[in-house]
Amino acid sequence: MLQKTSMGDQRAWSHDDLATSITAIPANARQRKVALGVFIFLVVIAAVNAPVSLIPLGPAHSFIPVVQAIMCTANLLTAVFLLVQYSLYPQHALLALAGGFVFSGLFALLHTLAFPSAHASAVLFGDKLSSSTWLFVFWQTTFPLSVIIYALSKGKPLNSSGRSTSVEIGVTIACVVMVTGALTWVATVGYLPPLHHTLIQRTPLALHVEAFVMLLNAMALALLFARRYTLLDQWLMVTLVAWLPHLVLGSLFISIRFSEGWYLARVYALFAGSSLLVVLLTETLLLHRRYEQHLRELIAELDHRVKNVLAQVDGAVTSTGEDSRSIKDFIRSVRGRIQSMAAAHTLLSESSWHSVALDNLVLAELAPYATDTNVKITGTDVMLSSAETQALAKVLHELATNAAKYGALSIPRGEVSVSWDRKPNGQKATLILEWCELGGPPVASKSQSSYGTDLIRNLIPHELGGTVDLAFVKEGVNCRIEFPLTQA
Repeated sequence: MLQKTSMGDQRAWSHDDLATSITAIPANARQRKVALGVFIFLVVIAAVNAPVSLIPLGPAHSFIPVVQAIMCTANLLTAVFLLVQYSLYPQHALLALAGGFVFSGLFALLHTLAFPSAHASAVLFGDKLSSSTWLFVFWQTTFPLSVIIYALSKGKPLNSSGRSTSVEIGVTIACVVMVTGALTWVATVGYLPPLHHTLIQRTPLALHVEAFVMLLNAMALALLFARRYTLLDQWLMVTLVAWLPHLVLGSLFISIRFSEGWYLARVYALFAGSSLLVVLLTETLLLHRRYEQHLRELIAELDHRVKNVLAQVDGAVTSTGEDSRSIKDFIRSVRGRIQSMAAAHTLLSESSWHSVALDNLVLAELAPYATDTNVKITGTDVMLSSAETQALAKVLHELATNAAKYGALSIPRGEVSVSWDRKPNGQKATLILEWCELGGPPVASKSQSSYGTDLIRNLIPHELGGTVDLAFVKEGVNCRIEFPLTQA
């Protein structure tokens, strides 16, 4: 009785098929198109509004608190998201980027508290002219620096410091808070030169400072573009691009506060910062759905394979029982056939059920009987599919068992030679494997039919569409096996 064992057409999933972290997912074509579309949209809107970008609109007292409260919340939530990812996928690049978003969220809040006209005619701390501008400069300096560190640190080994991820996260947040507090103190105590003559008119120094900030952001953008790979990289670039209109205006023109371009640039930043969080959360949801689908497919595949293995075991037990002369003989034969199936299964598992090298399979099946002198193996490199591996393993096991009981492997001077070659056959190839026994006991020209000999003759044609020539010659058993390979 022959059991179909083919599982070569089933999808063999491996650990690498699904990314372990949303931040490590390579950007696919759809995600790149969406990011490019957002980038083009921002550029078009900036180009359309460029002629009127310097038109003064006057202060809107609620604009800055509302916009930057949203920005603060989005940035801090993004930082929390990245820190959670770091706890699962501990790369210091993620930790540096999370620190950048903590900087961004804190400075968005502090800038709002120090911004003139955000709280009627008063500011909550610092002076009305320069404190908020210096806080904005620190805001737009710490974030691109974090992005630069992230871009340079990508691909480095995982956290190997020995400290737990929670300790690393705590130290990072504490450092960010202390640096933010120190920079805020410097910006508000009056030690830094003024950047504004009036609430609208800025000093020439402000142009140079904004130019430096713009170049720093451009450097971060260029470095990120050169090392882009993941979905996170794509949307980080969109975030940096969204800040450029404000930085370009600030580095080229002196009077821009409360102008049409100034308001539009803040809306850009709000959109970009929030869109990054939305994209990461959306892709995380999609990733979990893919994992659920993946899990269902794994369960279905496991169910299929378990049923298949049980069917093979049932067939081996039934056929062995019909062919055995005693309980002891039955147990020995069944155990050997199950061990052969297990050896093939082990080789397939090690390759994630993709392919198995033929030499490894031959060595595994002959291992229980081989010594330094009684087995000779030669052949070219051939990779077998899962179906070919399981079928050929059964045939080799029967040949080896027969040789150990009655043939060349049953006496010290006997030898078994296993050789194979690949013969081109159109776009595919045909495997030719020859089993030859030498120096064993004399063999009858006709052997009694049994489960083992029937399996050797019929399994390859039945499952792989090949041919088998089994001959019991005086010198020993000779077997020639041919079948088309599924892998080139």
